[in-house]
Amino acid sequence: MNERIRKLAEQAGYMEDGFGFGHWDMPEFQKFVELFKQAIYDDVKEELIPDELVDIEPDSLMRQYLKGCNGGTVDALIHIRNFGVDINE
Repeated sequence: MNERIRKLAEQAGYMEDGFGFGHWDMPEFQKFVELFKQAIYDDVKEELIPDELVDIEPDSLMRQYLKGCNGGTVDALIHIRNFGVDINE
């Protein structure tokens, strides 16, 4: 878990104990974060428009619009999947 999630946990009231351990280090909390992210990911993924519906759209401008909507949804899914993960570029 990265610093971004740690800061959000602190905003939610989680804090380090007297030994320097935070509740966010508990496997249960880490599992909660992963389940929470997956639930949001699954909800956003439902917004994808099936390619077969995009392909049969007779209006070319509407097809481009639908592909753009899917592109935005895919971008959102990537952000959700990678939230809280340190990625070295």
